[in-house]
Amino acid sequence: MAEISASRSAASAELFARVLSCKSYDQMSEHLLTPVAETLNATSSVFLQFFDLPTNGHLVGRRSYVGHHPRSVEVYAEGVYNLDPVLKPGLQWLRSGADGQNAFVTLLSGIPGWRDQAYYRDFLFEYDIRHVLALAVPVRSTLGSEMMCLGFHRAHEAQPFSIVEVERLQELVPVIQSVISNLAYRESVTLSGSVLDSVFDSYAGMGFVILDEDLLVRHANRRGLTQLGLYGDAACRNSQAANVFGELRQRLIGVAPGIGPLGRFTLEIPQANCGMPCQLDIEVRAFRDVDARTYYVLVTSERRDRKALDEACECFALSDREIAVARLICAGQSNGHISRGLGIALRTVENHLRSVYAKAGVNSRTQLVSRLLGLN
Repeated sequence: MAEISASRSAASAELFARVLSCKSYDQMSEHLLTPVAETLNATSSVFLQFFDLPTNGHLVGRRSYVGHHPRSVEVYAEGVYNLDPVLKPGLQWLRSGADGQNAFVTLLSGIPGWRDQAYYRDFLFEYDIRHVLALAVPVRSTLGSEMMCLGFHRAHEAQPFSIVEVERLQELVPVIQSVISNLAYRESVTLSGSVLDSVFDSYAGMGFVILDEDLLVRHANRRGLTQLGLYGDAACRNSQAANVFGELRQRLIGVAPGIGPLGRFTLEIPQANCGMPCQLDIEVRAFRDVDARTYYVLVTSERRDRKALDEACECFALSDREIAVARLICAGQSNGHISRGLGIALRTVENHLRSVYAKAGVNSRTQLVSRLLGLN
């Protein structure tokens, strides 16, 4: 008796070690599906990854199969899964966005009326599947919600899965869940890192700053820091940083709590080269990492009038000083205010303004503002 117990323990340890050795989705068939299917005496096994889409639909991602009917996986992924009563609770969880869903084991034969449903008549029967034992593992990451599903099958002439085999799969749930969750988290980190790296030094892309729940900067790209006035000359950056983040924190404190899009607000950022502040539209989004910590993503973009002004200045080939004057004109400042703000003589302001008029093809301040902001 002791020898039998020791043998079972050794077999369990070997199975656990083999499952835990699955380090990538490419190893799913060899290191997870095959050994577990052998333990359960299943004739075929499958792994499918489900995502929820904003359109309230679903997307089948990665898939692996061991058995004699590989075509069955493609047919299932094309939409048959919507008929699967075993998968129904998992899809409902994906749609709901609720927290707290645990992994669960389901036996198809335990669902009332399963043999009378189209899922059995039109799909399982065709591919010689009668007995199904399934494991669903819900996963949340920075990419959103996923449902990882494993199915183990037997043919029509085979005996049903026994209570002992169901319990065996339930014993394996913690180790399988650990492996699958780690694969999902690693993929999430890799994809998220790739997205951030692709825009990190990009001036043409969006600006973003990521703050943790203590409102400390955890990540950002150069454009986001530049738009907030936190990239460039060290003296200017240091003198402005406290004011900018003080204002940001006050705005975020007033934002309604939650996860996902939380709203927008406008922030005025003083510019070093002129008295006209840059107005930024800031979109706030929040997400939780795998440890349930909250992070805020601030997506920054210059207001459309400022963008139109910059594009017009570039189009009319204005010099840096002419751009500074043009911005202050659009802000409604007089020549005297511009002279004092830029620290230049009034006559110099007038000379710059005449040059701007000539390049823009206008004769008055009103025409200039209209032309630069695209109002005509």
